[in-house]
Amino acid sequence: MTTIYLVRHGEYENPHYRVPGRGPGFPLSDRGRRQVALVANYMQSRHIAVLYSSPIVRTRQTAEIISAAVNLPIVFDERLLEVGTNLEGTSMTDMDAIGGNVYTPELHEKGAESIEDLVARLNGFIVEKRTEHEGKEILCISHGDPIRFIVMHYMNIPLDFRSSRAIATPLAGGYSLTFGNTGSVAVEPIHFT
Repeated sequence: MTTIYLVRHGEYENPHYRVPGRGPGFPLSDRGRRQVALVANYMQSRHIAVLYSSPIVRTRQTAEIISAAVNLPIVFDERLLEVGTNLEGTSMTDMDAIGGNVYTPELHEKGAESIEDLVARLNGFIVEKRTEHEGKEILCISHGDPIRFIVMHYMNIPLDFRSSRAIATPLAGGYSLTFGNTGSVAVEPIHFT
């Protein structure tokens, strides 16, 4: 069996209430660092073979805390990046006004990443890494929407925005994907607190 842990970064600073996206800044808050310390403590009891992370500040800082606890280097992979959106840097109030849905055809036509593209990107990473590290435990630090939609993919939930609201991706929370030898996959939420 191969297990992939998909963990979201901890709480981050956002004093101007902006859509962080892939933009610079937005480091972990003090609370976020405490949240990630709980994740690091949990991961110390696992047998993590490799640690991957999105290169964005909040995920990088999350990975650094965990890296120190599990004594593994961080391998950055852009396939773990946050969803590509053209709302990056705008007021979160604007995003709230559209119900948080950054996956509309209008936004996609303007260059935003679609749900299907996001899932293809993450699934390509997962297929590659579960083959490369067969029989091992792999830890991946990513973002809310990438984790949410790849979990939906493996749970055979329709890949649409409305359905996605049923999948929780709390800060410093995550899921495990355990791939059996018969091709089955078990998806389980992980609670670190």
